[in-house]
Amino acid sequence: MVTSMAREWTVGELAQQGGVSVRTLHHYDQIGLLRPTRSAAGHRRYTEPDVARLTQVVALRSVGLSLGEIRRCLDSGEALAATLTRQLRDLDLRVAQTTALRDRLAAVVAKLQNGRDLDSNDLMALIGDTMMLAEGKTKIVEAAGNGEVLVRSKDDITAGDGAKHDVLDGKAAASTRTTCNIFELLERNGVRTHFVDRVDDVTFRARNVEMIPLELVARRYAAGSARDRFPDLADGAVFDEVVFEIFEKDDANHDPLLEFDFAAGLLRRYVPNNKAADAIGPETKAGDLVGEEPLAASRYADVSPQLVASLRSRTVSAFEVIEEAWKQRGGIYIDFKIECGFDRETGELLVADVIDSDSGRLRFGDVDMSKQSYRDGTATLPEIKKKFDEVAVLTDRFV
Repeated sequence: MVTSMAREWTVGELAQQGGVSVRTLHHYDQIGLLRPTRSAAGHRRYTEPDVARLTQVVALRSVGLSLGEIRRCLDSGEALAATLTRQLRDLDLRVAQTTALRDRLAAVVAKLQNGRDLDSNDLMALIGDTMMLAEGKTKIVEAAGNGEVLVRSKDDITAGDGAKHDVLDGKAAASTRTTCNIFELLERNGVRTHFVDRVDDVTFRARNVEMIPLELVARRYAAGSARDRFPDLADGAVFDEVVFEIFEKDDANHDPLLEFDFAAGLLRRYVPNNKAADAIGPETKAGDLVGEEPLAASRYADVSPQLVASLRSRTVSAFEVIEEAWKQRGGIYIDFKIECGFDRETGELLVADVIDSDSGRLRFGDVDMSKQSYRDGTATLPEIKKKFDEVAVLTDRFV
């Protein structure tokens, strides 16, 4: 009797059959969405169930579900009907917004074809129908089509989880200039970002990404919350290697420090700094354990060891590239905070959001050139604006 061998696909064969890229399959493997077996030589091998799962993933992606939503549907039993119903509502809203924009645009075109001049009300009507995806404390994100968004900086400056708030005329332009220059620097040095190109003084075009609700910190020197949690560290003490930390994006709870204990299946939260400790209570200290919960039951159930390793790699690589660029210009890059996300079309993990004077501590000698002096209240608003402008001009030399 001859026993037939089960069919297997290489990563290249499956990519071609499934209509996706090899890079996308590597990413699905990395995040645990589609895990192949390995050959004796360590090469990926896919079987019939893997092909069926990829078909499901591609189908659900085609209707706009995020990778996290897809994984929950396939692995955690989240009701597919409820997920698709929610997605349908979102699509109905987008269709309504797009239809309204189309009608406005048609009216403007008709005016022009009839030889009439446009007035400010016509243009404002078009702007008003732009599809806004999100608005934060310091920026607005708008849909731009073709898998891209427009990221528009605001003149707002905040600190203390938004408790301190001012408006600096011209800050948006300085922040955008700095961010675009730094993203171009990172791309040239092999660190993939969502940046596409600069649109105007306050806007840049970027890939539309599904943001990961984590703040990623890299530190070369002891400063800020690190010294709050480890008061024995001297201010400015140099770490032997870049320290990587993960904080939760949760302003209401002061962005706690996170520990992913994959071996125990637990997520632990710690008091991040002295300010958060004071808000919690007189007996609380920075670094104290706030609580723990099963990782699988947390908002970060989709986070895997492989994803954390990738986030660490990208964060440290990005920090070291920027650190070296400032070092060549006499600056000392103390630390920084960034965010990452998955490209909504390709699934690629990208450095995203913005990287400007608000993102990290930068010093030239004893002079702080970052937003720290705003947090501390040691500089006037015009002085802070001047620092933002000077940093922006200096980053022009990065490109």
